[in-house]
Amino acid sequence: MAYRNFAVVLLIFLLGACVSSSDMEPKARPHYTLGLSHLQAGNPTFALREFLKAVEDNPNDPQVHAGLARAYQSKNAFILSEQHYKKALALSDNDPKYQNNLGALYLSMERWDQAIEYFNEAAGNLLFMRSELALMGKGYAYYRKGDYPAALQAYRDAETIAPRLASLHFHVGETYAALGREKLAKASYEKAIFFAPAYAEARYQLAILLLKEQQIDAAKEQLSKIVEQSTLSDWGLRAADFLKTLK
Repeated sequence: MAYRNFAVVLLIFLLGACVSSSDMEPKARPHYTLGLSHLQAGNPTFALREFLKAVEDNPNDPQVHAGLARAYQSKNAFILSEQHYKKALALSDNDPKYQNNLGALYLSMERWDQAIEYFNEAAGNLLFMRSELALMGKGYAYYRKGDYPAALQAYRDAETIAPRLASLHFHVGETYAALGREKLAKASYEKAIFFAPAYAEARYQLAILLLKEQQIDAAKEQLSKIVEQSTLSDWGLRAADFLKTLK
């Protein structure tokens, strides 16, 4: 699938790692807390078991349904995830963080129009504290639809809220690259690296643009920096292979 796990990396985990569980049924609370811990540790199967127990003990709590939805999403059980995010929305009177998470789920499902709809709702809610993420998700959905002007507008709206968000500048860069506006793409990748010097993918894409400009040494410098910063990561291995071809 062409989708690069954008939703999981950037948008999803707003479901409540910092949300108080004090209003939960006492029996459900430890299962919910353990479920979150397993998700954060990258163990979705163990998380799923805990959230299923939490829902059984407290079926009317939106937090546990959102946690269960996240666990299902981690296991690519998207239809079940959708059902429980919608249940969380209904039980929470349309809490914007669940609207945002449902939008991110629709990115995973490549249902771009529905993703845009829910990101719009989350971004437009004055009570949502991370509206820049919803706007960035909206921009990415437009990017995947091929509507690059709409994507750039959504990213600009996000930038007014979070001008230092490195991933935002990266996605602006990839949109400019898709439009063939390589100087603007390069500037955006450089801005992403300025705010996050260890941003390997931004350095990699910048190196590609530098090679197109025949700036071989500058491209090598970017690739070498990736290898230095994240040797065993996927991007580190890619950069190392790329460097071999240049030598």
